[in-house]
Amino acid sequence: MKKLILIAAALLLASASFAFAEEKSNTLSWDRLPDLPDTEGFAGVFAGVVHDANKNDDYLIVAGGANFPEGRPWEKEKNPKKIYYKSIYRLKLTTENPEWELLPDELPHEVGYGMSITLPKRGSTLFIGGKHQKAFADVWEIGSDGTGVITCSPRVKIDLPLAEGAVGLIGEKVVVVGGVTNRQGGGFETVQKAYMLDTSKEEGEWKWESLSWPKMKDGMPARGRAYAVSAVKGDKFYLFGGRDHAVSDDPAPERVHQEKLDILSDCHVLDLKEGTWQQIADLPQGMSAAPSAAIPVGVSHFLMLGGVSADYWRQQFEDRPELNGAGDAHPGFDGTVWAYDSITDTWVAAETLPESAGIKGDLPISVPVTTPVVEWKKKFIIPTGEIKPGIRSPQILVAEVEEKIVKFGMVNWIVVGVYLAGMVGIGYWFMRRKASASTEAYFRGRQKVPFLVAGLSIFATVLSSITFMSIPAKAYSTDISWYIGQTAILLIVPVVVFCYLPFFRKLDLTSAYMYLERRFSLAARLFGSLSFIVLHIGRIAIVLYLPALALAAVSDISVNGAIIIVGILCMIYTVMGGIEAVVWTDAVQAVVLLAGAILCLFLVVGKVDGGFGAMMEVANTDAKLFQSVEWKFNIKDGTATCWVIFIALFFNSFIQYTAGQDVVQRYVTTKDIQGARRSLWTTMWMSVIFSMVFFLLGTALYVFYKSQPTLLDPAMTSTDAIVPFFIMQQLPVGVAGLIIAAVFAASQSSVSSSMNSIATAWTKDFDGRVFRPEANDQQYLFSAKVVVVVGGILGIAVALWFENSGIENAFKTFLGITGLVTGSLGGVFALGVFTKKGNATGAIVGAVAGIAAVATVKFAKLPVTGILYALIGLMTCFVVGYVVSLCTRRDEREGLSVHG
Repeated sequence: MKKLILIAAALLLASASFAFAEEKSNTLSWDRLPDLPDTEGFAGVFAGVVHDANKNDDYLIVAGGANFPEGRPWEKEKNPKKIYYKSIYRLKLTTENPEWELLPDELPHEVGYGMSITLPKRGSTLFIGGKHQKAFADVWEIGSDGTGVITCSPRVKIDLPLAEGAVGLIGEKVVVVGGVTNRQGGGFETVQKAYMLDTSKEEGEWKWESLSWPKMKDGMPARGRAYAVSAVKGDKFYLFGGRDHAVSDDPAPERVHQEKLDILSDCHVLDLKEGTWQQIADLPQGMSAAPSAAIPVGVSHFLMLGGVSADYWRQQFEDRPELNGAGDAHPGFDGTVWAYDSITDTWVAAETLPESAGIKGDLPISVPVTTPVVEWKKKFIIPTGEIKPGIRSPQILVAEVEEKIVKFGMVNWIVVGVYLAGMVGIGYWFMRRKASASTEAYFRGRQKVPFLVAGLSIFATVLSSITFMSIPAKAYSTDISWYIGQTAILLIVPVVVFCYLPFFRKLDLTSAYMYLERRFSLAARLFGSLSFIVLHIGRIAIVLYLPALALAAVSDISVNGAIIIVGILCMIYTVMGGIEAVVWTDAVQAVVLLAGAILCLFLVVGKVDGGFGAMMEVANTDAKLFQSVEWKFNIKDGTATCWVIFIALFFNSFIQYTAGQDVVQRYVTTKDIQGARRSLWTTMWMSVIFSMVFFLLGTALYVFYKSQPTLLDPAMTSTDAIVPFFIMQQLPVGVAGLIIAAVFAASQSSVSSSMNSIATAWTKDFDGRVFRPEANDQQYLFSAKVVVVVGGILGIAVALWFENSGIENAFKTFLGITGLVTGSLGGVFALGVFTKKGNATGAIVGAVAGIAAVATVKFAKLPVTGILYALIGLMTCFVVGYVVSLCTRRDEREGLSVHG
C-alpha cells in the first residue's frame, strides 16, 4: 500500500507542476525583418520565396510596385505622379542578420498590382500579370541558377491581361481568380474569370485552363472583383470579398454613397477536385485590399488582416471631402483581424493588430493594404504596402501563429490524479490476490470474470479514446452519417456468437491463433499472431496520441510528455494484475467513459439556446445529420455513400471481433460459453445505443460554437481536440477534471488490453510454441510481463511519431492502418471457419495476396478510400485462398469449420 500511496503522491505533484499555464490572448505574435531600402516603400509589389538548392539558402524576393516619390496625391501644386518600378530586392532569410540587396537585374518593365505565388517544389516564385498604364498577361518565374544569382524567366502567358486578382496554390496547381483587365476605350474593369496552371508538368506543357466562375445562392453569377483575399486549405480555394470596378474606378466624393455597393462582402469556395463553387458566409461587412492570402491557422480557420470596408471608406470621405478622404490626418486602415471558420461557416473579429507589442525595438505596426502575404517555414511575411491613401511604408512584418494556453486548475488535476492512481490501485489489488501468479490467471483470469464485466470490457476495448474524441470530432466537422457504420455490430455479433465463439470456447484456446494452427498450419498461426502484434503496437500508439492531445489542450504539458505518462501508467497496472486487472479496469473505465460522454452532452445542450430541440433544428438546417448520405456507389476518399460506410466499418469491426486477440481473449475469461454469449450481446446493444451519444456530442458542439464563434480558438490544430477544448473552456472546476478522466479511461482501456493481448500472443504463439517450448510456467509468466513493457515502449515510440507527422483525423487514420495490416488476417479466419476445403496452402497464398492487394491500392494511390482496406484484404485473401485450396490437395483438418 505504501507503493500505491507514493505513486498517487507523485501523480498529484506532477499534476500540480502542470496546473499554472499562462493564458495568451492573441493568436498571432508579431516581429519585423529589416525595412526595405526605400524610404517610401511600395504598394502592389510582387513577393515570394526563392530557394537555392546548392547553397540551401532561402531568399525573400520583393519586386515591382508603385509609390508617389514626388509628393502626396492630394498635393496638387506638386503635380505628383504615381511611379511604377521594375526593381528586384532580395533578403537572405537563412541568416541571423539579413540585409537587403538591390539586384542588378530587373523585371522586363515597370509593373505593379499583379499576382505572385511561391512554388515550394520548384524553389521559385511565379509573378503573374500586373498593370502600369494597362494590364499585362505576362508571367515570369523567379528562381536561382544555383550560384546565388536570381533569374527571371518568361513563362506561358495567362489567357487574359490581369491585375489585382486573387491567387493561391493547391498542390502544384496555381489558381487565379478575378482581377481587372483593360477596358475598351481606356481604364480597367473587373472580370468574371478564373484560371488554373498545373506547374507539376514540364514547362513546355504548361497551359492556363479556364475554371468556372462562382455563383450566388440564387444561381446568378457573382460580381467580378479585384483586391479580393484568397485562402487555401487542402483541395479548396477560398475567395473573400473584394471590390467591383464595374461602375467606375474613380473614387470621387460624389460616389461616396455608391461605394457601399462597390465593396463586396460575399465569399465563395472552390473545390478544385470537383470543379464546383459554393457560396459561404458573407463577411460581416464588405472588405477589400487586405493583404492576401489570408493566414491559415489551426485546422479550420483563416485570418484576414484588416482591409478597407465600405463604411470606413465612406467615413474618411465625410471627414475630409476636400481631399477625397485622404490626407495626413487619415488614421490609417482598419487593424481588425477577421477570422473565418470553415467548419461552422462563421466570421468573427478575432483580434486587433497591435501597434508595437512584441515588435523588435518597439517599432510600430502600420496596417498595410494592397500587398501579398508570403509564407515561409510557418511564418507569414507581409512586405511593405500602402498604410494610408497614397502613403506607403518600407516595413516588413512577420506574423507567427501561437496556440492559446488556459489554466486547467489544481482541483481538476487532483480529480485526474486520483483517477489515475485508482487504476494503478486495481492492478496492485489483483497482484496482491495472486491473480497474476500463473499464465492461466494472467491470460484468462481463471475464467471467473462475470459476463457483464466481460461485456463492459469488450465495449471499452473496442471503442476507446477513438470513440470519445474522434467520433465527436467527425460529427462536428462533417455530420453524423458515419453512425450508419456503427449499426454493423447488429450483424457482427450474431455471426460471432453462432459461428466463431463455439470454436474459441470448445477448443479451449488462450491465443486465438492456436485455431489457425489446428485448422491450417503453424505458419498460418505465426502469420496471424504477428499481424495482430504489429497492428496493436499501432493501436496503442493511436489511442495514446488522442488523450495526449486532450491533455496538451488543457495544460502546458507537451503532447510527447502526456503520451509517455499515460503509456507508463498503463504498463504498470497491466504488468501487475494481468487480464483480471485489465478486464476490471476496463469495466470501470467503460462506466467512466459513458458517464463522461453523457454528462458532457447534457452540459453542451444546456448551453445551447432552446436546448435539444433548437440544436436539432440547426443541425437539420445545416445538413449535420444524415443529409449528406448518398446512395450511389462511390469508393473515393471522403465518400458519403451509406453502403460503402456500412460495409467498410462492418469488415473493420468484424476482423477485430473474430481475429483480434484483445477481444477474443475476453471470450475465454467467462465461466462458460453462455457467459461469453451474454457478454457479446451486452456489447452489441451498448455499442448501438451509446455510439449515437458520441455522434450527438459532436453535433451539439457544432451548434454551440456556431452560435458563439468568438469562443473558438483559431489556432486549434486538430478537430480531435474539440471535446477537450470545450471541457477546458466551458465546464466548472472539478467537472472538467472528471471528464478529462473519462478521456483517460477511454485510452487506458484499449492500451492495457492491447498490451496484455500482445503479451499473450507472443508468449503462446512464439515463445511457448517456437522459441522455448520446454520452458516452465513461471518463465513464460516473466516473459509475458517483459513483453508488456516492450510492447508499451514500442507503442509509445510510434505515438510520438504520430505527433510529429500531422494527423488531421486520427479516427480515419486508424481505420486505414487497421485495414492495411489485418485484412488478410480476417480472411484467413473466415477461410477456416466457413469453408470445408480451405487448406494451409490456400491460407498462406491468400494472406499474401490480400496484403499485396491492399499495398497496391494504397501505394499506387488508387482512388479508393482507406476505410475499405479491410474489405479488400479480407475478400482477396478469402477468394484467392479458396481457389488455391481447390487447386491443391485437400487438407485432413477440414473438420474444424462450421460444416463439421
